[in-house]
Amino acid sequence: MRRQAWWLAGLGTALLLAWWYPPGVHRLDLLAYDLLLPTRPASAQPPVVVAIDDASLAALGRWPWPRALHAQMLDRLHEAGARSIAIAVLFSEPDRLDPASDAALAAAIARHGQVVLAVAPALQADGQLDSVALLPALATPGSGSHPLGHVDVEMDLDGQSRGLYLQAGNGRANLPALAMAMYQLAAPSTAAQPQATASLRTPRAWVRSQEVLLPRIAGLPTLSFAQALQSPERLAEVKGRAVFIGITARGLGGELVTPLAGPQSTLPAVLFHAEAFDALQSQALIQRASALTGLVFALLAISSLALWPLRSGRRVLLAGVMLGLPLLVSGLLLAYTQLWLPPAVPSVALTVALVFWVAGKLRAVNRQLLRSRQHAQATLQAIDDAVITIDAVHQSIRFANPSAQRQAGEQKLLGQPLESAYPLTVDSMERLREAVQTCLAQRSRVYLPQFLSLQTPHGVRALRATTSPLSSPEGQLDGAVLVFSDVTEAVAAARELDYAASHDALTGLPNRTQLHERLTLTLSRVQRRGSQAAILFLDLDRFKHINDSLGHRTGDAVLKVLALRLRELCRDTDTVARWGGDEFVLVLEDVDGHDGAASAAAKVVEALSLDIVLGPQFNHMRLPSAGSVGVVLVPQDGCEMEELLSKADMAMYRAKAQPRASFQFWSEDINTRLHDRLALEIELRQALRDDLFVLHYQPQFAFQNPRLVGMEALMRWQRTPDQLVMPSGFIEIAEESDLIVDMGAWAVLQAARQVAQWLQAGHQAVPIAVNVSARQCLNRDLVQVVRLALLETKIPPHLLRLEITETTAMTDADQVIGLLREIRTLGVGLSVDDFGTGYSSLAYLKRFPIDELKIDRSFVMDIATDKDDAAIVRATIALAHGLGLKVVAEGVETEEQSRMLAAKQCDIAQGYLFGRPQPLDSITGLL
Repeated sequence: MRRQAWWLAGLGTALLLAWWYPPGVHRLDLLAYDLLLPTRPASAQPPVVVAIDDASLAALGRWPWPRALHAQMLDRLHEAGARSIAIAVLFSEPDRLDPASDAALAAAIARHGQVVLAVAPALQADGQLDSVALLPALATPGSGSHPLGHVDVEMDLDGQSRGLYLQAGNGRANLPALAMAMYQLAAPSTAAQPQATASLRTPRAWVRSQEVLLPRIAGLPTLSFAQALQSPERLAEVKGRAVFIGITARGLGGELVTPLAGPQSTLPAVLFHAEAFDALQSQALIQRASALTGLVFALLAISSLALWPLRSGRRVLLAGVMLGLPLLVSGLLLAYTQLWLPPAVPSVALTVALVFWVAGKLRAVNRQLLRSRQHAQATLQAIDDAVITIDAVHQSIRFANPSAQRQAGEQKLLGQPLESAYPLTVDSMERLREAVQTCLAQRSRVYLPQFLSLQTPHGVRALRATTSPLSSPEGQLDGAVLVFSDVTEAVAAARELDYAASHDALTGLPNRTQLHERLTLTLSRVQRRGSQAAILFLDLDRFKHINDSLGHRTGDAVLKVLALRLRELCRDTDTVARWGGDEFVLVLEDVDGHDGAASAAAKVVEALSLDIVLGPQFNHMRLPSAGSVGVVLVPQDGCEMEELLSKADMAMYRAKAQPRASFQFWSEDINTRLHDRLALEIELRQALRDDLFVLHYQPQFAFQNPRLVGMEALMRWQRTPDQLVMPSGFIEIAEESDLIVDMGAWAVLQAARQVAQWLQAGHQAVPIAVNVSARQCLNRDLVQVVRLALLETKIPPHLLRLEITETTAMTDADQVIGLLREIRTLGVGLSVDDFGTGYSSLAYLKRFPIDELKIDRSFVMDIATDKDDAAIVRATIALAHGLGLKVVAEGVETEEQSRMLAAKQCDIAQGYLFGRPQPLDSITGLL
């Protein structure tokens, strides 16, 4: 409702003005009418005005003239063929100079017949208006019946005449206006209308009706009265036309103040009535719209403005345009429809509405400004950035928000010079002063690229600063706004991110990214100075066993100790970086050729060979340590970074192949060997994809009742149709490259499928044992591999066995025990292979969910000749039987070995004596 108050005010104003219509508004309408009043040309047959002008008075004598002179003019006009004649002269008194002339005028009127006499209202003794009585001689019945026309002209509030009443009279409005009476005589269609004739009536109140407004008409023909009498030929133009006779001479009281006069201030009354007649016969009279019509127009204008779907700014423009709309509509209606619609009421109403709207808008803007100021103030009070305003002349502080005060500590800020009040360092204040001067001089925002240093009791803080010009409402430079953002934590975090991006999170050593940067600089210096450098690539031996057996936490602690040891070993100019995992890279500058690099590498190998003692959180655990080092020289071995690192890596692998920890310089033969190894690894991967691996089966027989009780599946690689590669030719590379995991999964599935095929063929299948590597045991996917193989083949689970070596079982005993228990729940048999070659703990052995032990062939081979081997075999069999396990002897090749094992109650034999590993076709015949 508040938003519509402005147009309600406009509606109320329109209603009030329409009801009251005060003089001021009336005068506005009169001015508008005068402004918009159209000027029309005379009609095709305009009336002719016979003017009693100054020239006629000079020729015929002073006024009033004898009535006989008027009678003579009537006769001349009648002879000239005038259609009708209106005499706009009041004959209310007899002619004192020539009383007989009144009768002559009456006779002339009677002869002509088409003459209209003028009557006018006059103020009577009782204060009422009534018509002026006609000369008795003209009003007597003997003078004939002739029409009358009143010459009552309406005078507006400003004293000007703009219209007349078509009807008026005594008591009732039955007397036409002079122009109307002439129009009724001239228009045949109105001949039947009753004409007001000369009569004597009892005086009553003068009443009016049918008000009309007159247009401005130019070009009415006018003849001088004297010239018309003296020169009858001048009357030729009156033929067939209406003629108006009246006074135009000045000083005789026959003038009206009217806008119809145009540039003149007054218009003779006879011309006024003649123009009214011409407007009547040309249908050009102007009708005044009713007050109700004006009110409706005002209401429509206000309502349309209120309902216009525009934004506020455009509504203001529309309101401004619509202030002139009533005037425009009035002008158009006046020009094209002869309807006068007063524009003052809608214009004033629209003005009031606009004033109310602007006032409401100003109030809303003020409220918005106040709200914005409050919000800005609250924002300045709440933000963490320090905001300070200073004046342009003295640069003293005029405003400081709480954050600025907190940065300044207990130092007073308001009214103080910026330089002495804000606790910046000297160089920071100097840079800030220069930035403020630039900002004020260029009237533009200035960002300080460098951080400012703020001195606080808790240390130096880093600030990011900007300064912006501050203008007064007049647009003059008034000062500057300074914003200080405390970015200390952000800078510290950025530095930490930079450090994290360039350093290893575990050891704090440079990572690969920073190693590349430093190595690039080293190579550049070597080429520029002509010096030498060495790159050492380090790898810890058996580190994976530490991770797998003791956990990654222990492995991380080992890496930290070794990283510290390497840093202490190297110079400040050298670089020690962690390459990844258990690999490190050392960049040694300014080495003394091959001997210097060898000396440094030897020290590194020695440092890596020292036992590692962990901290109290690891119970001061002591672990053996060793490492292999590959060395390349710059520029002898190259100057390209990637090439040098690759060569150092290859040299390290050559050192790793040595029996004990050592270092190795790169040479071309290393490159050839590693290329061969890589080619073999690629070929193995392709063989696995192309299904080029096959299983051979070695039978197992029972000692007590010689019969087939099992098989061991052994993998072969059908490298070419004529070349079958034994495991010794590829298992090592498969272990190093992790291919062994996929190959082991293939072997489990293939063995299960073969058992299923034998069962479908009706054979008496026996359990097949598949070897499982250490990598597979440390990979929890082994359980899923076995489960999927059983689900696919639907074989009885006891027909599938898994064999793990004793060393594998003890690598991470707890983890392996958990893994084997999951497999055992599937119903699959489990064996410990190569028993006696590792370091089994009997406490762990009894926890393993196994059902079979396999004695290593190294003990079986000399059982007949070596008493120790025989004792070990006898003790192993007794131990296994005591734990409820079956015993399989591997490598049985002679009858004597077989008899001794049978005598010692061994359960199962496997070896060349009973059968070599055989392909599928051969082994199937044993079922």
